[in-house]
Parts: sequence; C-alpha cells; structure tokens
Amino acid sequence: MYNDIPKKQVCLTALILAISVMGDSMLYGVLPSHLSEFGLTAGIGAGLILSANRWIRLVSNTWAARIFTRFGLRKPFYVSVVLAITSTAAYGLFQGFWPLLLSRIAWGICFSIQLVSLYMIVLRENEQYRGRLMGLYNAIFRSGSLMAVLVGGVLVDLIGIKVSFLIMSSIMLICFPIISLIYESDSYLNLEKKQPERSNLPHNGDYPITLWSLLTGSRGGDSTRSSRLLAIHYTRFTNTFAISGLVTSTIGLLLKERIADSLNIFGVLVGVATLTGIVLATSWAVEVGLSTYFGSISDKFGRKAVLSICLPVIILGLAILIIKNVFVIVIVVPIVFAATTAAKITLDASAGDLSSDLDKSEVMSRYATWTDLGAALGPIAGYALLSLLDIQWVYLFSALLVASGLSFYTLVNKSAAKL
Repeated sequence: MYNDIPKKQVCLTALILAISVMGDSMLYGVLPSHLSEFGLTAGIGAGLILSANRWIRLVSNTWAARIFTRFGLRKPFYVSVVLAITSTAAYGLFQGFWPLLLSRIAWGICFSIQLVSLYMIVLRENEQYRGRLMGLYNAIFRSGSLMAVLVGGVLVDLIGIKVSFLIMSSIMLICFPIISLIYESDSYLNLEKKQPERSNLPHNGDYPITLWSLLTGSRGGDSTRSSRLLAIHYTRFTNTFAISGLVTSTIGLLLKERIADSLNIFGVLVGVATLTGIVLATSWAVEVGLSTYFGSISDKFGRKAVLSICLPVIILGLAILIIKNVFVIVIVVPIVFAATTAAKITLDASAGDLSSDLDKSEVMSRYATWTDLGAALGPIAGYALLSLLDIQWVYLFSALLVASGLSFYTLVNKSAAKL
C-alpha cells in the first residue's frame, strides 16, 4: 500500500539535492560569460571544467550504492553536503584550472551519492508508484537549478562572483538539519545485503561478450535488436553532446558575443549573467512542466513519430542560433530544450522497450553511459572548437551531429512499424 514514508523520503532527499545543485547550476550560467574572472580562456580547459563532474560520475556512480549499503542514508549525505559546500565556495575563492577542476570532481562525487540515494528509495517501491515518486523528485530537483541560474546571475551582476558563490554555499548549510529528518530504515537501505551477489558482466554462461554487448548491453544473437539499440544509444549521445554538453556550457558565451556585458530592455540594463540565467531557467522550467505530457504523447502516437518531429526541431533550432540577434536566442533555446526533453523521454522509453528481462539492467546501464559520455564530451569539444572556429560554426557542427543521429535512427528503423 502506498504511504507517506517513501513520499517524505523522496521530498527530503530531493530537497537536499535541489539545494546542493545550486552551485553547479549557477556556474553554468556564469562561467561562460566571465571566463577571465575565473582565470580561464575559451579553450579546452573551460570545457573540461564544466564536464569534469560528469566524467567522474562514470566512476563514482558504480560504487555510490555500496556506500549506502554499508553506512545508511544520513552519513553519506553529511559527507556529500560538505562536498557541495566546499566546491561551491571554491568557485568564488579560487581561480585557475586546477582548483576549479578539483572542485568539479568533488561536486561530481557529491551528485553521485545524492542521486543514488533517490534511486534506492524510489526503485524499491511498488512499480505502481515509481512514476509518481520520480516525477516528484524531478520537480523538486529542477526547482533548485531554476532558482540558482536566476538568482545567481542577478547576484553576480550586482555584487560579483566571489561573494555570490559564498552566499550560495552558505545557503547549503540548511541541508544539515534536513538530513536529520531522513528516516533510516532497513527496508530501504539493507535490501542489497539480503539479495544474492549479481555479476556486473554483460553476459552469463550462455552469452559471451561480443561487440554488440559492449556497445549496447544486449545479449543473444539478435543483430536487428542490437542495431536498433545502438541507434537509440547513439542518438541519445548526440543529443546530450549537443544540448546538455555544448549548448548549456556555451550559451553564456554566445549571449556575451551578441550583447557584450548588458542589454538595454525598455530602459533597464540586464547583465549577461542575468540574461543567461533567465534563458537557462526558462529552458529547465519547460523540462519540468512538459515531461509528463511528452511521455503521454510518446505512448499514444509511438516513439518514431515523436522522434521524427522533435529531432528535426533540435537540428533546425541549433542552426537558427547562428543568427546574430539576441532575441532569437531567448526564443529558440527554450524551444530546443523542449524538443530535447521530448527526445530524451522517448529515447528512454525506446531503450526500455527493446530491453529484455535477461539484459534490462545491462541495456539501461549502457544507455546511461552513452548519455553521460555525450554530456561530458560536449563542453570539452565545444570549447576546443572555439579556439579554432567562430561560435556559429560550433553550433552548426552540433546540428550536424544531431542530424547524424537522426539519420542513423531512421535508417535502422525504417523497416519497423513501431518501436
């Protein structure tokens, strides 16, 4: 029976994550337009700083659950909040590549610990309630990002980077009393101890490791299913590379190129950090508000139908962003994020549709790896290209990359009536 305990646990853990993520979200809104103040230049170093937290998660995600199995919920949360406070304060206190890189690694570990806690709570509940709890988590979590990019951008324009990040890190102290309210329960935390050890290898005795299993996580010899899974994984990679990685990390730089330091709107000067925060906040608000709606459309009209619409919208939107008009950015970026949200939900469902009971965890694990890899490579590749090309060419490159995903997906699935 559904009760308030898991709902309360999700609310508390999601609230801690929402507060902790504010420093990370604020950095995405501020760093691209204030590179020199962070001691960075528009090159591969800046891209690595913005993606380092994702690279470390490729490792830290795998052992975060073991920490909870051994230490419970509260102790790891205390450690994670200390990491969040330290990394956020470091963004304001230190300049240069290495201090910022270490701070981003610390944040990535913090995120792994907190996110796994949510999954451990939600995934142990009855399937009937998992969607409801995940929706609750997503709404609370993204509210922290929205607030950070809006308030953080205004603070930076008014009082500077150092004080703004110190204020943000001090707000995170609120997390400590919230942690004390978390309910420790063996039914949530010790289930792993009661279950037999499972191999993490993508095969069993009957299914040896093949190139298909390495790339897609699929078992058996069904090359048609494997190729369709690879198309889904690769398409998701291109989306996270272009949007979560490249656009999110460079939108402030694009706005700075268009308006310099501020924009006069009806006699009011709006700073570039504030405007970047508004654009990102609007985009993330679209994600929160429309996720359930897009999922329903995907279920009703089919995966291919939704992807055949939203992927071209992403491609066209990225191409349009080369137009040198700031209002084009303000209007088009939220549309691109909305289309990306629809694509994400549909691709998530598609990967689940094609996984079987024998390889579901392996398929979804590989899908997540392709997702994180794209998000990690996007900022690095974007800033590396910026040292060679104008920013409009970088955005055209990202549009072509998404187009390659659409082409691959269409080619592999053209003979299938429905995913």
